[in-house]
Amino acid sequence: MSSAPEPLQTRFAQFGYPPDVGPWTYHALSEPKLSHELERLSFAKKIGSVSCVSCQPCPNPNEKSQDRYVVEEWPLSNGTWTLAAVFDGHGGADTAEYVVTTYPGILKGMLTTALAAGTLEPAAVSHLLANSVKGIDDSITQDLLDLFPGGEEAVLKLSDDQISAVINDHESGGKNNAKVIRCLRGTTALVSLVDPGAKNLWVASLGDCQAVLGTKSSSGQLDASLLSANHNGAEKSEVDRIRSEHPGEEEVVLRDRVLGAIAVTRAIGDHLFKLPRVYTQRIFENCKPGFRLSTPLPDFLGRNKTPPYLSAVPDVQHVALSADSVQRFLMLCSDGLTDLYRYSVNQQISTLQQVADRVVEQLTSEKASGADNKALALLRDAFGGDDDDCVSQLLTVEMTSRWIDDTTILILPL
Repeated sequence: MSSAPEPLQTRFAQFGYPPDVGPWTYHALSEPKLSHELERLSFAKKIGSVSCVSCQPCPNPNEKSQDRYVVEEWPLSNGTWTLAAVFDGHGGADTAEYVVTTYPGILKGMLTTALAAGTLEPAAVSHLLANSVKGIDDSITQDLLDLFPGGEEAVLKLSDDQISAVINDHESGGKNNAKVIRCLRGTTALVSLVDPGAKNLWVASLGDCQAVLGTKSSSGQLDASLLSANHNGAEKSEVDRIRSEHPGEEEVVLRDRVLGAIAVTRAIGDHLFKLPRVYTQRIFENCKPGFRLSTPLPDFLGRNKTPPYLSAVPDVQHVALSADSVQRFLMLCSDGLTDLYRYSVNQQISTLQQVADRVVEQLTSEKASGADNKALALLRDAFGGDDDDCVSQLLTVEMTSRWIDDTTILILPL
């Protein structure tokens, strides 16, 4: 006879909230069930040699992950190129879903055309990457503007019913509605491109996802290089840039948020922060479904005076990959991973460089070296590592709203 299943151990977690809030029930899992549950909830898999996880453990259907990612190999005229990208959606997954399904084809087409014209220098690929990211945002903008070809003046003359008839076309397929929704939602973008033979690596970053190039030399020396920018309202260089673009607007960045409302300073979508406010007042506010904002619209819309306030121009870094490393990899992640490390009570980590150092330390460890899916091994470390109780809390706590951010990790051996 088979033995009866081990009963669940029910415990309670406070998660740092005051005594009058919580506690919440969670289930203390033991091995191997704990590892199996982490693998299941993170949809762990490999695409070729790339390890992938994407996790949002909250079971509430309204809290589904808004992260998206893609890994593709392209056999082109000079060999096989590898694309890996992470898109962290916000306000809904619509824009991230659109970008993950359309962007790879756009970039591949641009790369194919450029290669047909001759040899591509690294600087030309960097330029192409930047244009491809900005280009997809421009196309989202144009799709909206084409619905109202008369511009702002024409929009002002239309009644709410006339506007609604154009943008809420659900009964006829909803194509116009989808175009408007892509403007209401937003996504960050982190795009990596590796050329044939892995001689060159490019990373384009827009928003607050992170890329880490990790190497281990023949002498055992570790190096962790951040290849991504951090485009948010807490980053001084970004705040200075925005203030210089909007002189005299004292509240252009308020409480580390653009217009006091959005944390990222660069993104695809989020056209509330890119177009004149008439588009918000007449079009976006008539759209169904509507906004999903953490800050009430009346609290900040009046600050929209000289858009655009968000940029869709990525930072692009190029690295010429040397052949003298014993071990080398690229880690791409959404900011859920950096949050897990930076705000965990079990980790003494506060900066992005410290996160990068931890990532490289873990992925070159003996434990990770033996793991089939290194992204899953890294996620386990961020969840608490060998602290089974901590990992159990983050996986099984019975809360109706999300308790951690969506967390996506891709690891590419180079």
